[in-house]
Amino acid sequence: MKLLRTLALLLPIVSGSSPVLPAQTVPDSPALNSTLPNPAGLEFPYAQGWLGADDAYSIPLTQTESVWLFGDTFVANKETRLRSEAKTMARNSVGISTCKPDKNCTIRYFWQKRDDPKPRSFFDTGSDDVWYWPLDGVLQGKTLYVSLLAVRNKPGAGPNDAFGFEIAGTKLATVKNALISPERWHPVVQDLTDSHLWPGVSMIADGKYVIWYTQVSAGEGHGFMTAMRVPRGKMSKPAKHWEYLKKDGQWAKGLAGADAMHVIEQPISEMSVRYHPSMRKWLALSAGPEFPSPRAVVRFADSPVGPWSNPQTIYEFPEMKHDAPGYDKDTFCYAVKEHTEFTGAQITLTYACNSMVLAKTIANMNIYRPQVVILELPREIPASAAAREVPPPR
Repeated sequence: MKLLRTLALLLPIVSGSSPVLPAQTVPDSPALNSTLPNPAGLEFPYAQGWLGADDAYSIPLTQTESVWLFGDTFVANKETRLRSEAKTMARNSVGISTCKPDKNCTIRYFWQKRDDPKPRSFFDTGSDDVWYWPLDGVLQGKTLYVSLLAVRNKPGAGPNDAFGFEIAGTKLATVKNALISPERWHPVVQDLTDSHLWPGVSMIADGKYVIWYTQVSAGEGHGFMTAMRVPRGKMSKPAKHWEYLKKDGQWAKGLAGADAMHVIEQPISEMSVRYHPSMRKWLALSAGPEFPSPRAVVRFADSPVGPWSNPQTIYEFPEMKHDAPGYDKDTFCYAVKEHTEFTGAQITLTYACNSMVLAKTIANMNIYRPQVVILELPREIPASAAAREVPPPR
């Protein structure tokens, strides 16, 4: 079980040529880790045989329901409560949260063949040699589109090699009626890109287009974020309708090329880009640019494709504080996302923590599931959020 997949995805963020920016906090905002009550009671209990996962993108389906996309997931029999007794690790799973007024949220988890001795991932390839890790998704009408990272074993890698895998490319999963129970979904998967481009790190329906935040991989330890888009009416066959944002601010047909805009000078594997009407700003949330990063950061922009401010610290992971009860030097946190459907003029943030030592991840039930944090929106945008000296998109 290659539970340390996060290391391989995150290490390029800090081992490349992009500078690591100093930690900055948002001015005139509440003290870091001054969290608010969780009004919806959103949480991720160990239940139904689901014993922890990371990733945790959410896409609202209705006013009360959201679908959650999880990465590597410990799964077991319904009554099991310990990871050491799990049947296996599915490469992905999904959840449906239901949050009704004046009631705490509930969540149902799904994966395939849960009663078999070795259950399967929800988005399953049918092979243990190739698998999918979900990125973001978007709902159009009843149809759900989910971007998937396709991953495969490296030739000659051993079963205990934590880095014995590689990104093979990306796929698009289409679910025709996502408003019914996931047990009745029949995802159809098609090719998107090769391993050079990772579209769907965040996905945004904006006007006539769906914008795909895309990591451009320029070799191990190098890369950046750019933006591609597809007309909303062409999402069923995006390969024929890609456009990308160029450095001059114009959109051009095709996949991102050498002249693609560097929207963020950091190759980010997990993030969220969401709009806040009360601020009239777009917020991009991710883990900090260093690894292991002890913080979640926010960037601000007037447009969904920037220009973006420098990253500002908005939350510090308590699990990584040396004076925290139960602190372990091998614990690291990541998978920062925002979920705007759960709060209005606030930030609903999730993150996950893991361990450099697989045995500790299995034994420590306090880590390796999404943690929910509610934060105040910044009351003042930092001066560094002013437009950078790059052409605005047109």
